[in-house]
Amino acid sequence: MTYPLFPADALSGKRVVITGAARGLGRTLALVLNDLGAELVLAARNKARLAETADVLAARSGRKPALHGLDLADPQAVVGVCEDILSAHGSIDILINNGALWLPGSIEETGVAEIVTAINSAVTGSVLMTKGLLPGLERSGAGDVVTIVSVCGLAREPRDQASAAFHAAKHGQAGFSDLLRQELRGKGIRVMALYPPDFDDVAPGEPEWDATPARAAGETMTAREVTEGVLFALTRPRSCTVDSIVFGNTREG
Repeated sequence: MTYPLFPADALSGKRVVITGAARGLGRTLALVLNDLGAELVLAARNKARLAETADVLAARSGRKPALHGLDLADPQAVVGVCEDILSAHGSIDILINNGALWLPGSIEETGVAEIVTAINSAVTGSVLMTKGLLPGLERSGAGDVVTIVSVCGLAREPRDQASAAFHAAKHGQAGFSDLLRQELRGKGIRVMALYPPDFDDVAPGEPEWDATPARAAGETMTAREVTEGVLFALTRPRSCTVDSIVFGNTREG
């Protein structure tokens, strides 16, 4: 499949690690980056769905990604997967911190275990994945760290269905991205964060994917727009760092 906004070989040969790659946005990112020539390393908690995604990618391009079962809420598991990835591949060009647990509801009705898992998967998971793969990103000479945060990570964002714990987790990811960008400045690694609102999951080949550009003002955005935001940031010249992309939705009236 072709993507008019980006060259067919935009990411050819780039080794990309994507967390949360078995479903939703992570799977869509894997499909698109695979079509654009990337060499993928995919991690997700659901091994069966991850294997299904890998089969689809292989059918599209003839290239099968490396797969790692991973619970981002388990620190030791994250450390182990990072060690395995570096042992197998050496250098990493792009890390996309996409995996995180969605947690709706009020703080009163949210269980302690759910809160801990949500915060660990988003914050601890992203921090440890980045730390663990940093040597590989440095070896790349042109590494990128992209974190899919959420508008829930922005200050004074209106209350929605997301729990306070989810908002806390996303603020943690946002703060980590901001400080990491300063820490790695001058080391050849770009650090970027994307802040989408709620969006519909669509993937290349689905009718909704092609219909996205014709959406009316006020309609819910889709994974295509988020994916194109990621690609825009990644395909800028190395002299340019897109620190963050905050997605808005134009509304009539």
